[in-house]
Amino acid sequence: MREKIIKICMVVTGILILLAMPVYTQIRDEAQRQRKKEISLAQDQALEAGQEESPAGEGAHNGNKKQEDTKAGTAYRSIDDAVWEEIPRIVLAPEGIGDIRVSLWTGKDGICYFFLPGFARGKDLILENAQGMQVQLGGVEAVEGDEICDITEGRAYELILLEGAEILVETSVIFRYSSDLPVLSLSTLSGDMETVHEEKETEEAGMAVVFDKEGVPVYNGRMEGIRGRGNSTWGLSKKPYQFRLSQKTDLLGLGKGKAWNLLANGYDETKLRNQITLQLASALGMAYVPRGTMVDLYINDMYYGNYFLTQKIKVDSESVDIRDMEKSAEAVYSGEDMEEIKSFQNEDGTRKWTEDLFHESDISGGYLFERELPDRFAGETSGFVTDQGDCYALKSPAFASRDQVDYIAELMQEFQDAVEEEDGVHPVTGRHYSECIDITSFVQKYLVEEISKNYDGGVTSSFFYKPQGNVSSKIFAGPVWDYDVAFGNCNLDEIASNPIGLTRLSDHVYGTDVFARLYEKEDFLIKTKELYKEKGLPYLQKLLDEGIDEMVQESRASVEMDNIRWEELENRYQYYEEYDNSVRYLKYFVEQRMDFLNQVWLEGEVYHNVTFVVDGEQWQINCVKDGELPGNEPVPARNIGGSLFMGWVTDKGIPFDRFKPVYEDITYHAVWQELPLPEEGEP
Repeated sequence: MREKIIKICMVVTGILILLAMPVYTQIRDEAQRQRKKEISLAQDQALEAGQEESPAGEGAHNGNKKQEDTKAGTAYRSIDDAVWEEIPRIVLAPEGIGDIRVSLWTGKDGICYFFLPGFARGKDLILENAQGMQVQLGGVEAVEGDEICDITEGRAYELILLEGAEILVETSVIFRYSSDLPVLSLSTLSGDMETVHEEKETEEAGMAVVFDKEGVPVYNGRMEGIRGRGNSTWGLSKKPYQFRLSQKTDLLGLGKGKAWNLLANGYDETKLRNQITLQLASALGMAYVPRGTMVDLYINDMYYGNYFLTQKIKVDSESVDIRDMEKSAEAVYSGEDMEEIKSFQNEDGTRKWTEDLFHESDISGGYLFERELPDRFAGETSGFVTDQGDCYALKSPAFASRDQVDYIAELMQEFQDAVEEEDGVHPVTGRHYSECIDITSFVQKYLVEEISKNYDGGVTSSFFYKPQGNVSSKIFAGPVWDYDVAFGNCNLDEIASNPIGLTRLSDHVYGTDVFARLYEKEDFLIKTKELYKEKGLPYLQKLLDEGIDEMVQESRASVEMDNIRWEELENRYQYYEEYDNSVRYLKYFVEQRMDFLNQVWLEGEVYHNVTFVVDGEQWQINCVKDGELPGNEPVPARNIGGSLFMGWVTDKGIPFDRFKPVYEDITYHAVWQELPLPEEGEP
């Protein structure tokens, strides 16, 4: 009986709680409504006498918003430098848009920022988290839940943080709004990126939310992992990333994918070169061009900058749509089993493969492989090196058998041997080089690299693929990838930033000679000139007439926020301080490059290369029009003590003469006089 009474009481209690919940919710909401107030910043006074408000978009063309903000924000700074790292995490959320929050960011000069998405412009901002601090903004006290309204973009407001009666921070805060770009908001389980940043290969799971440019969420789900990517760019503070969703999803119309790349464009101050070059590849009709779009990236509510979101290059129906030979093995072995497969290589290291645990009867394709630098190739699981010294890493199948590696290596070797012959015919098999490759795709690939004068063209990030035999017996060039140091954005040598000259993808010390040999073949050169005239030139003209200006207009505010956020750029290729001058240079290079290519490919002008070699390596190449003078004698530097530069001579010992017109290609070698080193102890 007693147990029955207890059960009845519990049921009644539960019913009463359910009945009371709506009332409690109403009371709670009403209490929050009573506590919540609107904080208008319209009446806030300017920080300095005579300071003018800067509406969205105005003043943008001076190109250095950080300097403006530093000048505007100094009036309220009154706390010691050591305090800035201890500023609590203050979080705002645009009203009416869920799943997006923005944390306060503090620059090294002590000025604080809220970097907000473009779709938050004109919306009130809700103070979601102040970590128990008392907040005074624009002279008005604000508490969690209050709505901040009447915000003037780019204006510095007083920000005071108190703990009790003690002022902890007194500084200025500036609200910046981005361009009308999509937004990607990622969050990790730990709430920070420390683990991910420790090692490039380390992953951490979390959640991902994607908003279109209107602020409408188009994806909200689990993120299996985020990790680092890239090579030299991984060493920058603004890092590139790769993240994987829990399932294949079409993000922003870029096609369905599970693995996505976030390119930081850390070496490109315009943030346009990757986008421009991929569009060029599409204009030329290339297959499997990666689709991408600019986004504003937030990680754990912190603004990370302007990124280029694009799918990872892989064998897939939405990327390189060829037969996936890895699926057969994946159906039998787990990912952990695949990692435990033993790898082998031949004695000279020119063939690398894994043990054949799953016999594949048809090894004709598909293959996806990438030309790599020798030191990077050393860390690859499967791949091959041709007799010409070109290293190719197999990306799919990544765990290739000996038979698979031999098959694709021998086909590539046959092609490279054939193209080195004057008639293009292999001396043993009797096959013409065009029977080994798809000429059109190689022409397209060459044009993308040559037009953009990509410093890495023919060196790395250079992909090729081979479909299954019943689709094609030939190797195709592509997809194209990685162009942040293209279109003159490289000053590591005296070649890449010069819009004049044909690289043939062999100017780099580690470049391939494949395309230089192809360029010597009449059929290849004819197709190159025809495709340039038909598709390449119209794209470049449109790019100069309106394309670049439109891209700048669509992304300017985002790039400005990015420049403020990453105040120490660490960009070895940055030449101009102001953003607009970087854009002007991009236009200049495209225009000069187009004019030169028109002369060579369409107007029949003849240019010759005057090459200067230092210690066996190409140091500088001057492209001189037929019959013109070579210019002044360049003076090289040498990182060897006790060497005096004496001049340039040809292979036959003929010295350089700047008064002799150039009628043919000439190569000069630096001559040095070794000076005696001082005795030990001598000054």
